[in-house]
Amino acid sequence: MSTQASPPQPAIPYTALVGQVLLGHRGRKSLHQNDLAAALGVSQSAYSRIEQGDTTISISQLRVIARRLGIAPGDLLREADGLAERLRMQGVEVGDEKGVHPAAVMIGLGILAAILASAK
Repeated sequence: MSTQASPPQPAIPYTALVGQVLLGHRGRKSLHQNDLAAALGVSQSAYSRIEQGDTTISISQLRVIARRLGIAPGDLLREADGLAERLRMQGVEVGDEKGVHPAAVMIGLGILAAILASAK
């Protein structure tokens, strides 16, 4: 009798949602990661980690990024909250910590990609 492990529940950290929102707005403004990195006074690779959801940002950093993107910080967070709600409706757990099982995150990111693609 073999027992197969069930796949992990899809999950994604909230920081990854915020990062995807930033990525989307940056792309629509035709800005490069270097542009926002310079505004924050960090390296391009450090900014890349923000968009990937690997690094949290402070309120003041969010404000600087939002100003450069021409959008209110609250609007960026509302957009991330909207994505979080859509993901929850698809059975994806949206957590505050990034210590989520990597396979669960990959599944969550796949569902997020589908949601974002359907919005275009």
